[in-house]
Amino acid sequence: MGRVRVLRLVPPPIEDEDGGDEPRTEGNLALAPDADGLEEAAERVIWIAAEVFAGLRPFPQLARLSTVELAEVLSRQRHPAGRVLATAPRIRNRRVQRPRPGVAEVTATVIVAGRIQPVAVRLVRRRGVWRCAAVETALNW
Repeated sequence: MGRVRVLRLVPPPIEDEDGGDEPRTEGNLALAPDADGLEEAAERVIWIAAEVFAGLRPFPQLARLSTVELAEVLSRQRHPAGRVLATAPRIRNRRVQRPRPGVAEVTATVIVAGRIQPVAVRLVRRRGVWRCAAVETALNW
């Protein structure tokens, strides 16, 4: 049995105008109707992230859906030697929240190699397109 490692792929924090580097959450966290393609983008990012973590896709495929800052972090990631699974992962459930306009946080549980794994992503809307800005999961290897 491999050890559990938390993988947190987040670009370095950028200080905002008031000097803090913590993200602010403003507004209602209730689910909003999907008029801007958020549900489809969330489903795609979670699915590709699960396949990347299962070893079925390389990290650069997730980078194509990411912000420039996260893409740089993803380009340096490598899978452990011999980590390729025969079965595709399954998404058990997914929840999307909008802490403020143009920002969404998606949490999901996926089944990878028969084990339940948590996945969390932060999506930001840039130039009308939802991009992945951060990914966090716990991996077993």
